[in-house]
Parts: sequence; structure tokens; C-alpha cells
Amino acid sequence: MKKLNLLFLAFSILLTASCSSDDSNSDENEETTSNYFPLTVSNSWTYNNEFVYEDGNTTNTQETLSISSLIEEQGVSYYSLNSDASIEDQGFVTGLLANGQLTVADNQLIYNGELELDATNLGIVDTENIVIPLINIIIFDADANVGDELSENEDSFTQSVDIQGVDIPFTFDYTITSTQNSFYESYTAGEQIFEDVISSNIAVNIEINASFFGVDIPVLEPQDAVQITNYYANNVGMIYSETAINYNFEEINIPTVSSIPDYQFDITQEIDSYTITE
Repeated sequence: MKKLNLLFLAFSILLTASCSSDDSNSDENEETTSNYFPLTVSNSWTYNNEFVYEDGNTTNTQETLSISSLIEEQGVSYYSLNSDASIEDQGFVTGLLANGQLTVADNQLIYNGELELDATNLGIVDTENIVIPLINIIIFDADANVGDELSENEDSFTQSVDIQGVDIPFTFDYTITSTQNSFYESYTAGEQIFEDVISSNIAVNIEINASFFGVDIPVLEPQDAVQITNYYANNVGMIYSETAINYNFEEINIPTVSSIPDYQFDITQEIDSYTITE
């Protein structure tokens, strides 16, 4: 009987030790939740924007982007954002975000809105700006691997332009691709060091053709005319953004139509301060 009691005691000690070890491992294996763009109404981010023009001149502005409202549709939360800067002073990405809505699903940040391009920079004058709808663009995916394609949208549309009294149809073909970029243990932006940072790319490939009296003339060969790289810090949001806009136009060998000059424009946005409510 004494031996049985001793065996029972030893078994109990081993069982207790085993349970304690399992509990410890369970705590260590708990997944941490990342939040690379905290979506709460009143959260705000202030950026220092720099615009670099083709001739080397620069313009600097400051802008605050804030989450202004939240709506629920079929169980999905959509957040609208607002910029306090004029359209001319807005950074490219903050202007984009202020012209649409954000939602989160499965560690993905998803954007729905519009990309508006100045038609004069495309050599098209006296007409409305070019508006490209952006539907379910995955801005980043915290669970994706480096180089993973996150989303791809492609479409085309035709817009007529009055050239010397004649309506000339311009056809725009575009593809918008988002890709997961690098992961960083730390990243410096705005003289601040941020831990746990991810980045992603968005490329807008555009092709433009015009129909002159029934003859299709290439105006802009397919090219990544807009390239964006954004950086997001955990529990902060976007801390840095760089956008390169390049249009390399073709020669239009029609005597009555002027050549369109190439266009280049770079924008950077760097975090200055932020207010986050968890």
C-alpha cells in the first residue's frame, strides 16, 4: 500500500509539472495581433509633403489626414478619411485616401475610391480630369510574403477630346497592381524610429491610343506611369510614402497635332506627428 501511495504521489507531481509546462508553452505561442493602420474615428496623421518637379524645383506643404466617419454595410465597416489641405497641397497617397474608403479583412487593408489624373499632364487640354475607379485594391496584407501580388484590376474607357474642332476619341487601358514589399524590424521616418514596419507597392500601368480619322495612333505606350511605395508601422499607420509619376509620350506624326512633352513628378510624404486611439 505504501508503494502504491508513493507511485501515486510521483505520478501526480509529474502530471502537475507537465501541465505547468504546457501552460507556459501556450502563453509563449499566443499570436500577437498587428495593426498597421489603426482605424478609429478621430485618429489622425500629420505629414510633411515634398513635391519635386522635372525642372528640379520643389514645393513643401504640411497636411493632416484624419478618419472622419464610419458606416456599416452588411456587417462590414467602411472608414472615410479627410484631409485638411487643399487639393493642390495634398500628397498623392493622402489625397487618394481622402477620396475613398478603407476597410480591413483578414489582416488586409482594402481601398475603394477613385484615382484622378490631371488631363493636362497627359497632353489633353480643355477637358475633364481622367478618373480611374479603384475597386477593392488591397493596399497591404500583413500575412503575405515579400513579392506576393495582392490585387490586380484592369479596365479601359474612351473619352472624346475636342482637337481643333474635331472630337478625337482617346482610349485608356489601365492595370492597377498591388504587391507586398519588405518587412522591417525598424524604420526611420520623420526623425523617429518605428518598430515592426511593412511596406507595399502600387503600380498603375497606362496605355493611351487615339483614333485620328479612323486611324489608331499610339499616344502613350504601356508603362508604369504611377508607382507608389508606402511604409506602415505597427499601431501607428502610414509613416512614409513615395510616389513617382512618369509619362513618356510617343511622337504623333500628324502635322496639325502638337507633340506632347514627357512629364515627371515625384512626391514624398513623411510622418510628422500622429494621434492614435486604440
